[in-house]
Amino acid sequence: MSALRLDYQQRKPFPWGGVILLALALGVLVMSGAYYLEMIRQADDWEAKAEQIERASQQPAQDIRSGARAAENLALEVDHANQVLRQLNVPWEGLFQAVELSGGKDVALLALEPDTENRSVKISGEAKNMAVLLNYIKQLEQRDVFGIVYLQSHQIQQQEADKPVRFALLAAWPGQP
Repeated sequence: MSALRLDYQQRKPFPWGGVILLALALGVLVMSGAYYLEMIRQADDWEAKAEQIERASQQPAQDIRSGARAAENLALEVDHANQVLRQLNVPWEGLFQAVELSGGKDVALLALEPDTENRSVKISGEAKNMAVLLNYIKQLEQRDVFGIVYLQSHQIQQQEADKPVRFALLAAWPGQP
């Protein structure tokens, strides 16, 4: 008898279909990766443009805020300059001469507090008695420097022997504030 030959593996031709399918899948994978990288690059470009637009839109707001701050600073400087100008326009020499010459030896001045904005001066002092104080007010009113002189407050010093009168006057000088 002849020998029996059993072949459990058949010789099949090489599976080119699978190789081609694998090559196509790898090609699609490479193309998908390239597409993904391109999309990431475009997204980064768009984000950069969005940030640029956002910065550009915030710039006018910052300019407005800095402009508002500059306007506030300018207004403060103008107010300060106006205060200095008002103080320079006060007739200081005439004011001091009128206050000093009107008093005499019976009136002692304790304080002068000018208010340049209201064009007035608060005069604090002490007079020998009420008659001297009233005479001092009358003399101040007769000076060209002052308009009306008001007696704001007075107090007779009872604890002292001469009983002097402490006073506070408000004298306005004429002119536009």
